[in-house]
Amino acid sequence: MPSREMAPNSEIHPESIRVENKVYSAKKLADLHPGGPLFIKAFSGRDASQAFLTYHRRQFPHQRVKEAFESTDETVTYSTDDHADFIDLCERIEKILPRSKSFAPWHYYVKVAFIMGSVFSLEAYMHYTKSYNWQLFAVMGWFYALIGLNIQHDANHGAISRNPVINRVLGASQNWIGGSAIAWIHQHVVQHHIHTNDVHLDPDIAGSIYIRLNPLKPLLKYHVVQHIYFFFLLALYGFSIVIQSLENVVSGAHHTPMSPLLKPHRVFETFMWSLFFLRWVITPVYQTGTFLTLLHSLPMYMVGGYYLAFFFSISHNFKGVHILEDTTRPSNKESSFLYKQVVSSSNVGGSFLCFMNGGLNYQIEHHLFPRISHTHYPKIAPTVKAFCLEKNIPYVHFPTIGENIRSCTQHLWDMGSNETPKNATIQAAKTLLVN
Repeated sequence: MPSREMAPNSEIHPESIRVENKVYSAKKLADLHPGGPLFIKAFSGRDASQAFLTYHRRQFPHQRVKEAFESTDETVTYSTDDHADFIDLCERIEKILPRSKSFAPWHYYVKVAFIMGSVFSLEAYMHYTKSYNWQLFAVMGWFYALIGLNIQHDANHGAISRNPVINRVLGASQNWIGGSAIAWIHQHVVQHHIHTNDVHLDPDIAGSIYIRLNPLKPLLKYHVVQHIYFFFLLALYGFSIVIQSLENVVSGAHHTPMSPLLKPHRVFETFMWSLFFLRWVITPVYQTGTFLTLLHSLPMYMVGGYYLAFFFSISHNFKGVHILEDTTRPSNKESSFLYKQVVSSSNVGGSFLCFMNGGLNYQIEHHLFPRISHTHYPKIAPTVKAFCLEKNIPYVHFPTIGENIRSCTQHLWDMGSNETPKNATIQAAKTLLVN
């Protein structure tokens, strides 16, 4: 495990949570949290300063949660100026999209009803008629990708509704498609979102022995052609979601250990995974009497996984992307939360792709404001872009998917050809060691 992962959090009790330089009881804070206890529990044992800021778009209200207060961490130096640029942007966004109106509009629920209704109807038809052909499985995979991008993603970020119950119920759609909501929150919300492209702390930049996304990983001979086979390997992503979700829930870890306060949730997660296995492995084989039926199900994992992985991959891997280290606390302008989130992400396309992909084509806006419903990203994007240009912060928006793919390919070639990438901006990462 990277040593820097332990440094900022090892001094925090597993059932405590630090915000700025104040330490709170995670259990008590979870009971006080209007957005529900799940997020607080997920960050237990960690520093949640940047997480609160990005989700609530304001400074932490220490005076309102005194009953959860435990101590002041004298080792942490905090100033309200640390995130002055982000607060400035939040104030501008507030003028065009108040926090109270940043959740999903009524027509979003129509889309949810259509997607979920289609999925339930198609699955019922397949089981009832024993129609387990590869074409229907491929369609199911596409709908699963739509669930992952449009429903579970916003729900598990708390962006659909002010009511945490609605978010939790719709967030469980991640379990329905073979994943785990709890494992996803730990991997995506707790780690990736706060430490985007951090060579030590972001699990998404870890890559694999076949894909080199992290400059600290060994450069192997076959990486020189990773820009070619990368887009083929994405077809395997769906299988890894299903397998790793169970593995992560059972082990209670992904890249780093999960919060101990999430342990009770892992029972439900395991049950839901077992239900997925029953629906798509046991039932088809029982209905048809042959294991060959499972071959027909492969397109479901391949289509769904590819669609999901493709758009996430091109968003954080492009020519000129910033590869970071030590994203735990700001020390200057170029290490502020705002700066690091913008330079490690990119956008592509416009409103139509936003509708289809749950706003993940507006990756910059999403990383800055994950609790804003994706339906509002086209509205706030011009303000974010103008602010970044004003502050001389690189803001990358590709007009077309083709241009984004070309840039991603160039980055992959760079990472696979040079021990120290030439076209990526590396902030001291090349000088660090991995344990």
